[in-house]
Amino acid sequence: MEPDKLFLSHAVTDGAPPLLFKKSLLSMKFTFTAIEVKEIVISAVVLSFAFALAYSDGIFSLNLAVLPVLVLFAFIAVGIGFLAHELIGHKLIAQRLGLHAEYRMWKFGLVIALLSSLAGFVFAAPGAVYVSSRVDLWGRQSGVSKKRMGIVSLSGPLINLLLVAAFLPLQLIYPITVLGVELFSLAVFVNLWLAIFNMLPIPPLDGSKVLSWNKVIWASFFALLVLIFLALQPVFF
Repeated sequence: MEPDKLFLSHAVTDGAPPLLFKKSLLSMKFTFTAIEVKEIVISAVVLSFAFALAYSDGIFSLNLAVLPVLVLFAFIAVGIGFLAHELIGHKLIAQRLGLHAEYRMWKFGLVIALLSSLAGFVFAAPGAVYVSSRVDLWGRQSGVSKKRMGIVSLSGPLINLLLVAAFLPLQLIYPITVLGVELFSLAVFVNLWLAIFNMLPIPPLDGSKVLSWNKVIWASFFALLVLIFLALQPVFF
């Protein structure tokens, strides 16, 4: 299968090769194509500008004096949150499960992200890691079952939640503030929003695939994210 013609597969494949977790993640071959790198960078840049606008409550509340700092901090927060979500949460985990995974940006999604940020929120769907079966040297195929797709889909938002847990104490203990813009508070906002938005049960978002795999896991994780958002909203957002 050509790399540019990957597709999302939700077919359940019985008798697929057993999952092997004996090797460490560091031993896995983490590969990128030139097109993939370019589209990851474009997506990260656009999403950074979108979150910078949204964090200031939209275009009409934007303070031009703090815009350079806001954009810089957004690049840091999105650079960590978005890349960790897509590359570690999705791509690396998919490769760990013996699947082919490659990021592709969604041009329309990038436009919507920018437009929605003008109103103070972000439609955070700049693209996706496309997952497909992989055939090894001996012709053995690793199927994309609902469970595997569910695990890959859940891993992205889970990575964002772990980053929230890392940035939250930093904001409380050692806040970095420039011209009223708080770096770790912005990082908490970015990662929590990426997790909540992507767990919505609407195709092709991650939540729809997790729901298809295991309704209890989806409901439990989504409820946890909403509770965390409601708890932090009065203080951080």
